[in-house]
Amino acid sequence: MICRNCGNEIRDDAKFCPHCGTVSGAEGQPSSYAGPEGPVPGMGRGKKGLLIGGIVAAVAVVALVAVVAGNLFSDPKGQLGRAVAKTVAAYEAASDSMGLPDLNELTERRSVSERFSMELRDINSALVGYDVSAFNGLGVRFSSDLDRKDRKMGFALGAFWGDEDIVSLEVLADDNKMYFSSPQFTGGTAYGVNTETLGADMKALGAEDIEDISFNLFDLVDSAAPESRAKEMEQAIKEANRDFWEAVRVEKAGKKALDINGTSVNAQAFRVVIPKKAMKNYVDGMADAISAVNYVELYREMLEATGMSQRDIDTVMEQMEDVDLYGELADSLKDAVDVLGDVRLSVYVSEGLICAVSYDERIRGTDVEAALYLGGGTEYVDDLSLELSVDGNQVQITSSGDHGGKGGSFTDKTTIRLRSGGVSVGRVTSDFLYDPKKGSDNLQWDIGLDSAGSLEMRGQLTAGKDSMEVHLEEMSFQVMGLELFSLGMDYYMGPCQGVDLSAAAPKLIGEMNGVELMGLVVNLEANAQTWMTDVEQMFVNRLPAELYDELF
Repeated sequence: MICRNCGNEIRDDAKFCPHCGTVSGAEGQPSSYAGPEGPVPGMGRGKKGLLIGGIVAAVAVVALVAVVAGNLFSDPKGQLGRAVAKTVAAYEAASDSMGLPDLNELTERRSVSERFSMELRDINSALVGYDVSAFNGLGVRFSSDLDRKDRKMGFALGAFWGDEDIVSLEVLADDNKMYFSSPQFTGGTAYGVNTETLGADMKALGAEDIEDISFNLFDLVDSAAPESRAKEMEQAIKEANRDFWEAVRVEKAGKKALDINGTSVNAQAFRVVIPKKAMKNYVDGMADAISAVNYVELYREMLEATGMSQRDIDTVMEQMEDVDLYGELADSLKDAVDVLGDVRLSVYVSEGLICAVSYDERIRGTDVEAALYLGGGTEYVDDLSLELSVDGNQVQITSSGDHGGKGGSFTDKTTIRLRSGGVSVGRVTSDFLYDPKKGSDNLQWDIGLDSAGSLEMRGQLTAGKDSMEVHLEEMSFQVMGLELFSLGMDYYMGPCQGVDLSAAAPKLIGEMNGVELMGLVVNLEANAQTWMTDVEQMFVNRLPAELYDELF
């Protein structure tokens, strides 16, 4: 029939005209509630057609978006990719909840201080047949400070026995000056050189072969680790990851009921194939990222910058050019990829998270099976296990605890079991507890090897916004329940508060005259002899006579 309002042909059973919107009655006549005959004011033929056309177009767009979105969210690779991202985020959140700082950031800023010391607390004399308790208090310490902004750094190494120092050595750098000091050898003075005038200073002292040597340690460090290189590496790694993921093939494989660490789970199965070529390309991509800077040429440039003779540079570079650690590692990995071939995995997803990954292949006549299970407990990150079997030899790792600290403390119990032919051949256990709310003794960690031996650690972990300190009052080593010895340990890492050289009374060798230099040599020899005598006397005074005679 013909629409009386706009004149366009419409279906006989149409309730309204799709062109102008007029409601139709029987036999093509407008119905009694169609409104006044003729065009409605302000709703001319063209405008009404535009309105209806717009509505139809909008509906079509919405329908298209729904179809595309439906295909996107049902795409197996997209689903698996989101599950991987969600899984990684869950474990990162659990790690972040411990409140430990990102110490890598300090290192990258090159403004960092570290302190480490370890000492003998007790030793079981019954094991050696002598009273060796006199050795208690023997220890070593190390510290480093780097202040990039002020171009200063220091390194110190020492050995001590109780409250007495056995020996202390310190190297300090202040822009273009480097100093060495030791209370036992140089007294209260730090002797050093100006590295930028080193060659000229040595020539004045009679050393002709190194007269061109000149460098600045901080400039060399900056050239070896330019900030732009970090960005280049980050971009190269992103590209390698992207290319790798694009090459991976994923398809759905139905639903499956699994036992995930003791809990029954219904999971969506995916078949994942990682092509051999993709793995090789990934290895090459990572190698390129790591070696974004040609280190061989960089080291040559650094050596040339110091003024070293070309003959000496060539000698050094001949040795370095034969060493290609990254290339050799990449070749080894690609050889392993050749053996593996295409890797086929079964990946299972439950509630948007990876709950299991399995691998089962025969490689060069060897049956290899591996299975990783994630989740199963109240909190996803609290339970995980790994099973690996190679021709009947099995390794099983299980881990459970409050990994995210939901109960206020971070706990973990990990067990590693080794079996051969179904028979247990060894077990290693680890029990960890960290309670950040406790004011003291908030850290416990016990590691055991069946009933053969164990290491028990007790102490305090203190974490700040950008620093971390660990104080272990006791590290006890035991065998079959019998303590062998115990140690104490302290470690600190945090932002550098500056490097103070004032206490070292620094003195440049290049500014010393001949008499002063000769006096320095004589004093060093005399101090070395005195030190050896003092150390010997220290052992005589501290050790029982029979033990001293036995040892020395």
